Amino acid sequence: MSEVLARDTEIKFPHITVLKASAGSGKTHTLTERFVQFVLSEKIPRNRLRNLLAVTFSNNAAKEMKERILSWLKSIYFGDEEKTAELSGIISMNGDEMKTKSGLLIDEILDNYSDFQIKTIDSFMTSVFKASAIDFGYNPDFDILMSNDSLMEYSFNLFLRTVREGTIEAARLEEIIDSLIEQKKTDAAYLWDPAASLLDETKKIYRKLSSTGKNPDMVDYTDALAIVKDGITEAIEAIESEITACQLKKHGNSSYRSILPAVRAKSFPDLIGKGFANPPVTKPKIGEQAVHDRILRLWAEAAGLVNQYAVLFARSRCIPI
Repeated sequence: MSEVLARDTEIKFPHITVLKASAGSGKTHTLTERFVQFVLSEKIPRNRLRNLLAVTFSNNAAKEMKERILSWLKSIYFGDEEKTAELSGIISMNGDEMKTKSGLLIDEILDNYSDFQIKTIDSFMTSVFKASAIDFGYNPDFDILMSNDSLMEYSFNLFLRTVREGTIEAARLEEIIDSLIEQKKTDAAYLWDPAASLLDETKKIYRKLSSTGKNPDMVDYTDALAIVKDGITEAIEAIESEITACQLKKHGNSSYRSILPAVRAKSFPDLIGKGFANPPVTKPKIGEQAVHDRILRLWAEAAGLVNQYAVLFARSRCIPI
C-alpha cells in the first residue's frame, strides 16, 4: 500500500481517508506511522494520548499495533536516523524535539496504559457500554461471556417447561424434530442435536414420577411403525415385480433407485425426505398402460406410507424408553 502521509500542518479535521490495500502491502506500517505522527505532532489539535483511538479486528492485530507504535517511539528516542528522517517529512519538529517528545510519550504510555487505546471492535463497544451502563439501568461491573452455551441451555430449559399438548411451543418442538429427522441419514449427524437436553429433562421427569409413585402415560409406537414398514416393503417389492415382469424402462431421475436398496436393507430412516415426484418408470409403449397405472398407484401408496412413517418415527424418538 503506497500512501504519502500529509504533513501535520496540512491535516484539516474532520476528514475521512479511505484506503484499499491487499495483504502484505504495508497497511500496519502506514497506520502505525499515522498514529505516531498524530501523537508526536505539536500542530495537530487535541492529540493527547487519551484522545486517540485505533480500532482493529482482532486481539493479535491490536497487540501488534501497540508493539509497533512503542517500537517507533523507542527508535526515535534512541536516535534511529532512518525513522527520524521518515517522520521529519510529516512532522513539523526537528530530531531533538522528536527525541524528547518520544521519551515523554513512552513514560506516559507506561504510566497510563489504559489511555493507550488500540482496541478491537468488541473491546471498544464494551468500554462504551460500561461507561453508559448506569444510564441503561445495568451494573457497570459486568462480565462479557464469549460462550453462549449456558445461555442456550437456560433458554432451552425455559422453552421445555412451556411445552404442553396443544400449545404453540409443542407444535414448534414437533416442527423442529420433524426437520431434524428429514435431514438425518444413517451416515450423517444432526445439524443440531437436542439429545443431551431432552435426556436431561427425561431424567428429571422419571425422578419426579418415581418419587410420587406414578407411572408416565406414554404412547408405544412400535406396532404402528412395524405395520407401516411392512406396507412400505410390500409396495416397493410389488413395484419391482411389476417392472421385472414387463421389462419397463426405469426412470433415470427417480428416487426409486435409492429407495429399493434402502427398503431391502431395512434402512427406513433413509427414506425420510426422499422425493416421490418422478415415477419409477418412464411412459410405457402401447399395450403396457395398465401395468404403468398399477406402478403409479403403488408409488403413490408408498409415498403416503413414508409420510406416515416419518411422523411416527419422529414421535417415537421423543418417547423415553
